[in-house]
Amino acid sequence: MKQIFADLINLSANDRVLDCSGGLGDNATWIAREYGAKTIGVNINRLQLGLARELAIDRNVKSLTEFRHDDFTQLETVENDSVDVVWAIESICYAEDKRDFLEQAKRVLKPKGRIVISDWFLDQRDFSKIEQFIMRKWLEGWKVPNYAHIDDFRENLSQLGFKNIRRQDATENTLPSARVLYLFSLWDYPLSKVLNAVGLREQLRLENTTAIHYMYYAYKLRLITYSIVAAKL
Repeated sequence: MKQIFADLINLSANDRVLDCSGGLGDNATWIAREYGAKTIGVNINRLQLGLARELAIDRNVKSLTEFRHDDFTQLETVENDSVDVVWAIESICYAEDKRDFLEQAKRVLKPKGRIVISDWFLDQRDFSKIEQFIMRKWLEGWKVPNYAHIDDFRENLSQLGFKNIRRQDATENTLPSARVLYLFSLWDYPLSKVLNAVGLREQLRLENTTAIHYMYYAYKLRLITYSIVAAKL
């Protein structure tokens, strides 16, 4: 996925990248190591920020990376017109309103800056009761407030002045991984439920297993699309 991103936006060592993927710094350190681009990673989790800094040392890119405590819907630590690329893999879904993120991305990007994201999006607007149940179980398990409709997301990009908006539907590419997780959930869910009931497994593990179970149904019913979206100012 990271290489697809880099190719889509013609990433180079001359770029200053803002990585909004969060996590343990894998994306930011990969960008710095593979392309020599200066990269800022933002995260609201201080523990993960510490681990990301350690990873940067392990990958010999400490001088090229910086990790800041910040919310990607606010970006209080990032100056206007200061980055060439905004990059986000499977993180924007956690924003209540995805437009908040896009507005901040536009603010911090330099003229002709680029944005590239991948995430799950809704592929339809009307859901039956069982489809609503499936989506609710998935969203609740991963603590995701909502998924944006892919058309609405692209429209927001356009309204904010982004151009050359490109979308790659990667749903079929990610389906095998979703199926593997589903098969895992078939035995892990009942086990987690029993162990959770007697206090031997945390609630978070049970919720995650529930989420990956119902995620597969959402894939099979084509309720969602996994898409890569790129654009520029």
